[in-house]
Amino acid sequence: MTETVARAIGAYRTAATQVHPLVAVVKLYDEVLRRIALAVVGTEAKRFEEAYIHISRATLILRGLAGNLRSDLAGPAGAEMARTLKQTYVTNMLALNAAYGKKDAVQRFRKIRDGLVELRNAWAQIAGMEQIRP
Repeated sequence: MTETVARAIGAYRTAATQVHPLVAVVKLYDEVLRRIALAVVGTEAKRFEEAYIHISRATLILRGLAGNLRSDLAGPAGAEMARTLKQTYVTNMLALNAAYGKKDAVQRFRKIRDGLVELRNAWAQIAGMEQIRP
């Protein structure tokens, strides 16, 4: 296990034990969105290695969210929702990595971010947290 993965897992565990699970999910989305925004800044400044690091960390968080879905606890409807969420996370991970290095990477990153803001806001609404603008 790499140091980055270990830190991400540790951060998730810390967040999961200190706040309500819904709040933890929203905070993880916020970090994904922050990392994508930093990747945009890095790409625009032609600091491509920095942008890649931010995309890798955003992807790692999405992978953690996908890996922690529990479809066995919520019946058939919950299982379907878990499958849909997992596919959404995987699709966004692939899109982030596919966008890196492309001429239109900034636009792609922003489009991915906008979609994730919608998903984040849905979780925030359930958790009773403030919504953010795309």
